[in-house]
Amino acid sequence: MKKKENKRLWAAPAAIGGALGLAALWAWQNNSVTVARYRCGSHKLAPAFDGFVVLQVSDLHNKTFGQGQRRLLTQIAAEQPDCVVVTGDLIDCHRTNLAAAMEFIRGAVRLAPVYYTPGNHEGRSPAYARLRDGLERAGVTVLEDQKICLARKGAYIELLGLRDPAFLPADKREDMGELERRLSSMMNGETDTFRLLLSHRPELLPLYARCGVDMALCGHAHGGQFRLFRQGLFAPGQGLFPQYSSGVHIKGATAMVVSRGLGNSEFPLRLNNRPELVKLTLCREGAEDQETAQATEAQ
Repeated sequence: MKKKENKRLWAAPAAIGGALGLAALWAWQNNSVTVARYRCGSHKLAPAFDGFVVLQVSDLHNKTFGQGQRRLLTQIAAEQPDCVVVTGDLIDCHRTNLAAAMEFIRGAVRLAPVYYTPGNHEGRSPAYARLRDGLERAGVTVLEDQKICLARKGAYIELLGLRDPAFLPADKREDMGELERRLSSMMNGETDTFRLLLSHRPELLPLYARCGVDMALCGHAHGGQFRLFRQGLFAPGQGLFPQYSSGVHIKGATAMVVSRGLGNSEFPLRLNNRPELVKLTLCREGAEDQETAQATEAQ
């Protein structure tokens, strides 16, 4: 009898301890930000851009990382970026919080020039016009099917921003021809200029390759939400076991990096898939080399 009583006495504390441990794990998995670091080499880059650092932020979805986004901004500052690029879904159309998004933006513009292209949640949110106005007033360059030149010591590269298909009329959102026309119109010009594309959707990699993009930075997939053996479980636009949920992907002469993003939307939890910043370092390579993107250890 005493053994049975002892087991009962231990059962409740063990269950409570297990629940607390699981809660701590979930909290760490969903709030501890990691940095994925990549290098992109191209013979199209002028020596002036050798070592140029692009810091990508994607899929914030209103999430906060400390008061005034302090933890997130501190991590970005530590990477010493030459520019910060935001690849969509700063807000969440289901529970829009402009204040959280703008807290991050006001801190980011003090660290480096910020460039932004909108995602599907902005395309579905009635608050997007207010967000766009706030971004521009804060000094952010908003790219909606537009390109600009980033200049450095007399050299330049082109930065392109492709709006999410959610901004198109309902009958055009699945029209790959329409998307290709929009991107192709931005690709006119000298073919020896390095072109870096900001676009929310990684599943459009074949389109980016057809249009001749050198490098694309994307998000949207949330890392597949649950990751097992480096494979995501589900991503919007790709379904189960998505092909493009994280890391580097190559198609032809086009390289793409997919950020796992920072926040969540309809499904609130991640597993083995911590929130992620992406650091991309551009490097000059010889004319005989092709564009490459290589992952280094994430911290």
